[in-house]
Amino acid sequence: MPRSAAPTIQRILTAAFRLFFRRGYSRVSMDEIAIEAGVTKRTLYNHFSSKDALIGAVMDRQADLTLETVQTWCDPEAETATQFLDGLLVKLADWAGTPGWTGSGFTRLTLELSDLPGHPVRGAAARHKRMVQSWIAGELAARNVARPEASAEMFCTLLEGALVLTLIHGDVGHILRLRPEVARLL
Repeated sequence: MPRSAAPTIQRILTAAFRLFFRRGYSRVSMDEIAIEAGVTKRTLYNHFSSKDALIGAVMDRQADLTLETVQTWCDPEAETATQFLDGLLVKLADWAGTPGWTGSGFTRLTLELSDLPGHPVRGAAARHKRMVQSWIAGELAARNVARPEASAEMFCTLLEGALVLTLIHGDVGHILRLRPEVARLL
């Protein structure tokens, strides 16, 4: 009976994510990923034809995991949209305040590969950002916001800027200062 490749693929994806997230795309080699995953380079290439294909798979997997994590940060009992988004901002500020925080991996990797518009990271990051925005729009609609899609888009735009500024300046205040703006937005 042939062995399942799933555990090996998961080890590779986990190892690659750790390395890409910590050091970026360009500074990680397939040799390092194979070593970190405990597989041969041949096994690695049997499952992923290239580094680009591997990071695309890593980012697609991470998009779902990240959204699931963010969803656990929110209070489903928050009655108003303002309370809901305010709670999310506080949790995001807590995350950004952890020692060694290096920002959103989706944003960082997209910026690193910004000169390659067709790169798999760009598509995975765009899908992830759309998933988050759509989820927020659904939460806003459930709380009777008049234009939930437009409000979610503006919130996500402001948040993305705040996250980048937090990374640049090391000050979670950029995230927390959105709290009164969210109330005005809604």
